[in-house]
Amino acid sequence: MPYFYVEGLYATKRGVRQARKMGKFPPGSIEPYAKNIWANSPKEAVQIATAELEGGEWTDGPHVGRVSEEQRMRSQGAPELPGLNPSKTKGRKRRT
Repeated sequence: MPYFYVEGLYATKRGVRQARKMGKFPPGSIEPYAKNIWANSPKEAVQIATAELEGGEWTDGPHVGRVSEEQRMRSQGAPELPGLNPSKTKGRKRRT
């Protein structure tokens, strides 16, 4: 069974209730969602992810892929923010 990387933005259950009253999602109710899900198809992965929102709703449809956005950007050689790239360990010299 393959895994799919599901990511997107969703509004919490409370935000959905407020959106029905006000007509739009309050900014504090929108949260990111990013998770690897084992499923037979991308459609099934979205269904599992939607069930995990516990009453929340997607603000836009979720993006489903075989690799995460981070892995995709690194493979393209996109620049990274200073100080956030993985540190390279230097070999220590042994004292004898």
